[in-house]
Amino acid sequence: MIKRIDKALPVFPASDATHGRFRHGQVVYGKIESIQGEAEKIAHVRVGDEMVTARLRASLQAGNYYLFEVKAENDNIYWKIIDGERGLSFNIDEAAQHLIQKWKLPRDAHSFLRFVLQEKIPVAKEEMSKIVQWTEQLEDKEQGWETLRYMFARRFPVTKDVFFSLLAVKTNPPLFQQLQYTEKLLASLPTEQQKDSLQALHRYLQHIATDRKNAYDILSNLLQSLQQPEQKIAQQLLNKLGLPLHNIDSDQLKKFQTAIRNGDFQEIQQHLQLLFPGFEEQQFLKHFQTLYESYENGFLSNEEQQLFSAILTRSDDDIALSIFHLLKESFQKLGLQYEANIRRALETKTLAMTTLTSLKSLLLQALENAHEPVLKETLQTLLYHITGQQLLSQGEGPLQHVFMQIPIQIGEQRTDVAIHWQGKRQKDGKIDPDYCHIVFCLLLDKLKETVVDVRVQQRIVHISIFNDHPHLLRIANEFQPMLKERLEAHGYTLSALKIETSKQKKMPIDIVFQQRYNGVDYRI
Repeated sequence: MIKRIDKALPVFPASDATHGRFRHGQVVYGKIESIQGEAEKIAHVRVGDEMVTARLRASLQAGNYYLFEVKAENDNIYWKIIDGERGLSFNIDEAAQHLIQKWKLPRDAHSFLRFVLQEKIPVAKEEMSKIVQWTEQLEDKEQGWETLRYMFARRFPVTKDVFFSLLAVKTNPPLFQQLQYTEKLLASLPTEQQKDSLQALHRYLQHIATDRKNAYDILSNLLQSLQQPEQKIAQQLLNKLGLPLHNIDSDQLKKFQTAIRNGDFQEIQQHLQLLFPGFEEQQFLKHFQTLYESYENGFLSNEEQQLFSAILTRSDDDIALSIFHLLKESFQKLGLQYEANIRRALETKTLAMTTLTSLKSLLLQALENAHEPVLKETLQTLLYHITGQQLLSQGEGPLQHVFMQIPIQIGEQRTDVAIHWQGKRQKDGKIDPDYCHIVFCLLLDKLKETVVDVRVQQRIVHISIFNDHPHLLRIANEFQPMLKERLEAHGYTLSALKIETSKQKKMPIDIVFQQRYNGVDYRI
């Protein structure tokens, strides 16, 4: 016979109220909906959207809210009433303040506790102790509490790695700046500290800094310049790329340019082998990075600087056509599918034959050999940033969420593009192309911070652009017919294209963290 815990509500071992839902030490805020029975009273306690049935062993009143502490004894789960001697009913603010005093927490934890109690999310004292330690080391504590509210709302595990991964995406500098800084740190390491894993990471960061699509766009324009007045200067630049002068077949060049527009890198390689026998991509990208840095630092001749600048501007024309391929390649480069690729390889028994090189995999290896404090912290922060993006791209019921922050190069400018995409999943698991919401942000030299909000309902597209540039409305109106035509080619109808002031904008990352979800799903 199991001994009852005095003044407790023993939860029936039903499917909706057992161990998978609650665990020992958690505090739950619930409402007594009704009390039935005479000798042995039965209470129905509402916790969010869940109804828990329990035997009532204390003097409580239906309609009141109470704090319960979850107790485990043998195989039974009990809810002990906090302050049960008096059977006090708490409102949200009183309940939060009561826990702050009971658990000796700092005052700035009040808003967070109020949130979890309001959302009917179980929380334990040991969790709060860890959380306080994490937030105490932050300069901006409110950012930390906001991150924790998101963690609890999405039922993420309450771990240090999850917290700092989400916080890294929310608060860190642009990703391209982090990559540049990390690359410089690795380049400055003394020879005796340059372990193989650190050297491999350094080479990969140099590779990421060079956008393959952009490099091939520039090469294509250089080859076109061989037939124009600047032929001599174009050849000088090609020589710096390690590509010798010879006759270029015009048909082969057109096929090469088509492959670039399609983002088919395998086909690009095939055409380059025909254009330049013995072509080797890694060597070409290394030469390209050197050439680009020489241009940025003004080390080229005046004629070479002018031609390279003009070619960079020309390369911008295809950015809209290449964005899909850029995003797809960035997923692989950063390692946002790293764990999924491992799982797939294990399931298909092809792990030994699968190439899993990515920024995330190399960071994990490099951290084992990074002993210099600044470098180690930088690598860990970068790893947190990538993991945070993965955590933010998960399903929620019938909805699929994707958040990406990826470094891109548009002409001469390196920047980040941040994208939040939300879509409906169909019964077969595929994404419904008729309904979605996309918000993305770019920081550009001339337009500055630009946010684009795209809403698709039954293939009808509504676009809002948030920017304060005085001529943007005129420019948008000029491009609207082309936009409408291209959307129609894919089966979509443009409903409206509006220019809004930046005061009304919502950044992709802010939209992610402001989301609230209905229902209670206790994943402990």
